[in-house]
Amino acid sequence: MEKSIGIVEFRSIAIGIGAVDIIVKASDVRIMDARTICPGKYYIIFAGSVSAVSNSLSVIVEESETFIIDHAAISNVYPQLFSALNQASEVGEARAIGIVETLTSPSIMVAADRAVKATAVDLVEIRIARALGGKNMLVLNGDVSSVKEAVSAAITYPGENDFLVDYRVIPSPHKDLYRTIM
Repeated sequence: MEKSIGIVEFRSIAIGIGAVDIIVKASDVRIMDARTICPGKYYIIFAGSVSAVSNSLSVIVEESETFIIDHAAISNVYPQLFSALNQASEVGEARAIGIVETLTSPSIMVAADRAVKATAVDLVEIRIARALGGKNMLVLNGDVSSVKEAVSAAITYPGENDFLVDYRVIPSPHKDLYRTIM
């Protein structure tokens, strides 16, 4: 079972495609997603044991550092992170909504991980830079205090690294809003 994920975002599509080969040859990891994203960038998400992900990430950072915009490794990944990434989350009751918007794919994944580890919220969706002009977003659902706490935890990494665009907590959204995002 995969306990860790690595994510790297490149400013070069060619370097990113070549990095897929380097990452899988460096350690026993599985590529979960690798593709072009707006505007002319490339990202890779890969999974494996903590040590395998860490090693592959170290190898690719050492080899391609000048082309890397952002990178992260996340250990002890909660299963709902994968569901939200695949837009297959099951959300129970629609309650308060939290939205976080960032400039890099690694920063949104770290934000999502920190949000779900901080408190009991549902990750509704993680959207990575496709049809978003290079931005990334996550949507959370839960009671108001939990969503506020989760958003607060989520914005630390992107905020500290100048990747945070904006965030919002909507305490009691109208039912029409739920239909547009859930």
